[in-house]
Amino acid sequence: MKKIKLAITGCMGRMGHQLIKSAKIDKNFKLVSLTENKVINKKIFGIKPGLNTLNAFKKTNVIIDFTVPECTLEILKIAVKQKKRVVIGTTGFTKKEEDLIKKFSKKNSDFKSWKYESRCKF
Repeated sequence: MKKIKLAITGCMGRMGHQLIKSAKIDKNFKLVSLTENKVINKKIFGIKPGLNTLNAFKKTNVIIDFTVPECTLEILKIAVKQKKRVVIGTTGFTKKEEDLIKKFSKKNSDFKSWKYESRCKF
């Protein structure tokens, strides 16, 4: 079975740390990208965190986002361009931002459905 390639945004936060630990434990996942909103000069499990760019998410199947609303919207724009799935754990969106998320979700639902088996241990 192929591993799910994960990108975790907000990797320096509490949820980011927990997601990284969980992803490293579960053999169904491969951590391929970590991002933060500023440059971090250290490696986490051999991965140097980058900024939220097209290149940061190029090799991922799923982006897990626990950042702030402004960053989430930036990540969604990139995800739509690359047809990537996004799990959003960010809170505090305005009604306008929620409407934008729905718009991005509709754009992303136009591409082939990604098969996912219930195998997460998060």
